[in-house]
Amino acid sequence: MPAMWPLDLQRSVHDWFCAWRQRRLYRQLLLLDDRELAARDLDRQRISAMADVPLQQLVAQRRASRRRR
Repeated sequence: MPAMWPLDLQRSVHDWFCAWRQRRLYRQLLLLDDRELAARDLDRQRISAMADVPLQQLVAQRRASRRRR
């Protein structure tokens, strides 16, 4: 049997990485101008609020949604 990381550690690292990537996406969207955001049917205020959410909160949301499934 090959050596393997503990599953909880793997899930934790994956959750943190996905949360970081999600927040990075919102921050990249903020670089677009208002016309480009409107073309994508996005609102700058909402994206700004999502980009400012702490990583811990995003991780907690991911874990809560996984528990609901």
